[in-house]
Amino acid sequence: MDDFELRLLTKEEVSSDTSLSVLRRSNAAFTVNTDLACLTGSIQNTNCSTYYSLQPNLEEEKFYFMHIEDYVEEEKKYDRIESVRPVLHFLNSSINKHHLFYDHHLPKYKYGEYPQFILNEYDSHDEEIIIELTEKLLDQTLKKTGKKYCFYYGQNGMLPSIRYGIEYFYNGKKYMPFTSCYGASNIVTLSNDEDICPYKIYWLKVEPITWLYDEDKDLLISEYALVSGVGFERVKKGNDYESTEMYEFLNTHMRKDFIPSRVVEEDKSSLLDGSDTLKKYVYKKYGKKG
Repeated sequence: MDDFELRLLTKEEVSSDTSLSVLRRSNAAFTVNTDLACLTGSIQNTNCSTYYSLQPNLEEEKFYFMHIEDYVEEEKKYDRIESVRPVLHFLNSSINKHHLFYDHHLPKYKYGEYPQFILNEYDSHDEEIIIELTEKLLDQTLKKTGKKYCFYYGQNGMLPSIRYGIEYFYNGKKYMPFTSCYGASNIVTLSNDEDICPYKIYWLKVEPITWLYDEDKDLLISEYALVSGVGFERVKKGNDYESTEMYEFLNTHMRKDFIPSRVVEEDKSSLLDGSDTLKKYVYKKYGKKG
């Protein structure tokens, strides 16, 4: 079920009188940055909500973002501090209603995965994992999944400015190391209440994406603002939304990045504890246990 399209919310979908029903119930203005969105340049407000980009009106060359005070504000097309809160629409099928779950009476759905929140170095368990990941990264023994996440920062002269994050697999889980080139600020903090430290390696956990489900429109809206740094620079007057670099990023790079990498790591010991059929399989593949 990976045949889907990504877009941004429209002004009408967040306006108080015409907003999507699930946004009326959850407060359309309120969404929280992931740590990745903070590390890629977005401003996290002190009340933990953040600004996020909306679809532009290209005929009038107007660009908008959702303000944390629950109103829509105009922005410059090359602004990159607003976060991206994507909307997902399956093209050939509706979502499986059996996979819905409810949190604070809101219908939610998990689909795809993305690096979102950091391992917390102030937590003893996470700290141990950070040390192990960093050591293995430095001695080049950390297993790559083969997947690279794309982060887009607009045009640099004639060439697009793109940065990639490499995904690693360790102890059954996926992680991505990321360093920020942005300085610390008293209003840009991560989920562990730490101000961003430039050039420090942060380990982000690759986790399932949680979506709010709007039953009336059969749409999924990302619960969190996932990433930032993307603007609308490549726009020609009169062109539609599909001509913008934001749309290209969403449906060329982010769409692909949402699809989970397939990592299989066999656990021989658990197989040996299973049935005779599994034991025969293990013996044949790995040799009889001596």
